[in-house]
Amino acid sequence: MPGKVLMITYYFPPVVYGPSIRSLNFIKYLTNYGWRSSVLTLHHSIFPALKDFTLSEPIKESGAKIYAVNLLKPFSKIASANFPDIKKEIFPTIISSIAKIFGLQEQENIWRTRAIKLGEKILKSEKHDVILSFVPPLSSVYIGAQLSKKFKIPLVIDYSGILTQKKTPNSKEQKLLRFASTLLVDNRRIKDHLLKNYLFLDYNSVKIIPTGADFSEFQNYTSNIDDGKFTLTFCSGKIGGKKFKLFLTALSNIIKKEQRFKHSLLLNLIGIPTSETLNLLSKLSLKENTKIYLNIQRENYIKVLLSSDFLIYMDDFDTPNIPYDYIASGKPYIAIINGQNNYRYIIGDYKNSIIADINEPSSIVDALEKAFELFTIDRKIIPNINRENYDINKIIINLVRELENLVQ
Repeated sequence: MPGKVLMITYYFPPVVYGPSIRSLNFIKYLTNYGWRSSVLTLHHSIFPALKDFTLSEPIKESGAKIYAVNLLKPFSKIASANFPDIKKEIFPTIISSIAKIFGLQEQENIWRTRAIKLGEKILKSEKHDVILSFVPPLSSVYIGAQLSKKFKIPLVIDYSGILTQKKTPNSKEQKLLRFASTLLVDNRRIKDHLLKNYLFLDYNSVKIIPTGADFSEFQNYTSNIDDGKFTLTFCSGKIGGKKFKLFLTALSNIIKKEQRFKHSLLLNLIGIPTSETLNLLSKLSLKENTKIYLNIQRENYIKVLLSSDFLIYMDDFDTPNIPYDYIASGKPYIAIINGQNNYRYIIGDYKNSIIADINEPSSIVDALEKAFELFTIDRKIIPNINRENYDINKIIINLVRELENLVQ
């Protein structure tokens, strides 16, 4: 029985971060089964984020109504650049610091009060059958829980990432999880994490619905392969952290002893790099080998993936559509994971991936050298996957069933 769902997501296009593309996929493909959507989100004029304004077209085609909480008037727009000066974006840091002074531990909590009021107006003006809150951040669930309780509408909580790696469960998260009529997750790693930390959850109550990809979207483009270049591509909403530092260090170590590697290497970074990352690229003599893409359009993003020899896979993506886009590109991985046993959590074909353990930095060097050797002898690794497991056109029926179970 088709119905209408109110989706609550802090991140939504044109922002390309967190569950924004996941929520857009749900909206687009639910229409094939008669489900209509409204979206309650934030107008991102305060915090820096990747943006792709070409994504407005599929939103219009879906017929979804978009309601955005506007905290402040837009102050700036991050422009694309080959090597950006992120230090100029200081205003978001100031806003975040002010938020913490007033007791807002997550900057995302700033929008909660206004979002609840706007959500009440939406639900009073038009009947909705289900509320779907996307995590992260947790504030989206808080908003959904308040609206669910007031309007007696079932709440679905959808996890596309792990909120915390702390050893002890989050009491606030645990309380909010109890409001859920249905709990969805993007992948097995998230499911195992929730079941381990929140023992009241039943194994069968946590349903895996992958973000998926539309493979036909990738078939519309051809790769622009840079002949003679050993092209590595890494995508993430924000680029930085310990793992990425070790990856850059491994590249630098190889460059120091192998001039041919230095002349061949092209490193594509799609995302917003931290100041530390930019400094490291210069310090490790990788700047001239690196291209950074900020507000890249979806079409060009796909072309960059298709032009790659290997894609850099790290097992804590902050934007869940990325590993599925990796799969759709048909390119092999250099997978840098936390512990060799975590290979089972790799989204895609881990058997045809070159795997390194973050706990053994030398293994990252070994993996990169192996990939370069394969490149030099022109030997291709072809991932072997069952497309039906990752095709959004097939996956969406599982979401439809979960929603229909709540409105019967």
